[in-house]
Parts: sequence; structure tokens; C-alpha cells
Amino acid sequence: MTVQENFGKIIQRLRKRYGISQETLALRAKIDRRYMSDIENGKRNISIEIVERIAKFFHVPLCELFDLTQSVGKESGKGLEKLKGWLMDHDFSDTVILESPDYLSAIIGISDDGRLIYSYRKMVDFLVDTDNMSEEEAIEFIDYNTVNALPYMGEKAPVIMQDINF
Repeated sequence: MTVQENFGKIIQRLRKRYGISQETLALRAKIDRRYMSDIENGKRNISIEIVERIAKFFHVPLCELFDLTQSVGKESGKGLEKLKGWLMDHDFSDTVILESPDYLSAIIGISDDGRLIYSYRKMVDFLVDTDNMSEEEAIEFIDYNTVNALPYMGEKAPVIMQDINF
């Protein structure tokens, strides 16, 4: 994927998270709605001024917006094999990995007893980004298909951490 396509996916994910339309975002960024559609579809190079307006609207620092852009579209198949190899090399061969979907970008660590630790927020972001789900659909999917399955995965089941803000 190109940088433009990745940036468009990030903007689309943020817009869906906030539950706003392309038209609303375009109005706030002071650009045409069709132009916003082209941005989200990776068809436009946009000025840093427009990027800054979009970042301000979402209350996201520019550097974080660019960091998010770089993380979109990574190949998961190779990453999953790399993770499995690392676990084997470090005597964690019995660790349970979430593979369908793989949520690789949501892994934030491994516990002392060899359980993978996932960020719930990053799992939601992964589904919004890769499966084009709304935030509500992603939350429902994770709660129903992943969180409810944890008790059946054995003693090496992953840990899913909730972010807290205080």
C-alpha cells in the first residue's frame, strides 16, 4: 500500500471511531467532501496544512497521525510466523496465539508465565482498519468471539488488557 492509501485508512478509521460522516469531517477541515473521499481512498496527495486541520479535529498530534500511517497494512502472515519462531526460541511453545484474526498489531507483551498480552483498544483498531468494521461492530465481535472464548483456551490463554485513562 502507498503512504496515501495508509493515510486514508487512518483518517477513515478515526472518522468512524468518532461516528461522523465524510461530509462533516470535510466541513471541519474546510475541504470539499469529494476531496475527503479521495483522501480516504488514497487518491490524493494532501498538503500538510490539511493534515494539520484533520489532526486538530481528532485531537491527535501530527507525529502520532504519521506513526499510525506507517503501521497500516503490514503483512501479517510473515509477522505471525516470526512471532511463532520467537516464542519457540524462548521456550514459550505452548503459548496460545490469537490467529483468526491475528491481532498482531495489538500484542503489547508477554507475561512471565508465557501468556501473550493484547491491548483491547488496539484489537478494536485492527478490526476497524483491516476488516472495515465500525468501532461498535469491532467491539461486539471481540467481546463475542474472543473475550468469551478465553476461558476455553487453557492456562496459556492470552490476556486482554483494557486501557485506562485517569
